[in-house]
Amino acid sequence: MTVVYAVRYFIVVSLVPRLFLAGFIVAAAAAAVRLTGNPTRAVESLTPVLLLQLFVASSGYRLPARRGHYDLLVTSGAPRWQIAVAHCLVSVAPGIVSWLCIGVLELVASHGAQTASFAAGTFAAFVGSSLVAWSAAVYSSRTAAAIGWLLVMTLPVAHFMSPLRILGTHADHSDRFVILFVSGMAVLAFVTAVTSIVRGATPLEAAQ
Repeated sequence: MTVVYAVRYFIVVSLVPRLFLAGFIVAAAAAAVRLTGNPTRAVESLTPVLLLQLFVASSGYRLPARRGHYDLLVTSGAPRWQIAVAHCLVSVAPGIVSWLCIGVLELVASHGAQTASFAAGTFAAFVGSSLVAWSAAVYSSRTAAAIGWLLVMTLPVAHFMSPLRILGTHADHSDRFVILFVSGMAVLAFVTAVTSIVRGATPLEAAQ
């Protein structure tokens, strides 16, 4: 059993609903049109992709596992850390791929003059937010996580710590504290979530 097999398993069971995949395709297509007209609008193009990623990456692990959806993997003898990593990879992949595609579009449209999509702040925003979103949802469901993100976005502090602020910024920018904060939170959240999956018990729910 390898991480590759676990990744294939989560793809087959449609861990990421097709509706979300369609959303990323639409966002990438809109970004292509926008960047073709004005290559400097990368941040504006990436914003809806990052917001969508928060909801898509929050796929939830524990609830489906308790319902027996992952029994084939859990009982196969595969190390749980491999299952956790594969679950995370499949959950965050659509948003990461969309971000990279838009970055390539920016480079092509600007003939290499614009690189906001690959700035340190953009990297931290996408990778950090993806890991935080996935890690937070490990303990709940996608629906609960989505409601949680909507509530968090209404808090006053959200404006100052929002990953949207650092899209297109560089490490020497005044928002470098936010970059470090998002990166640190991502690492801490990911390690905590994987540890919870590896060491935590996941009793099956009683049949209704």
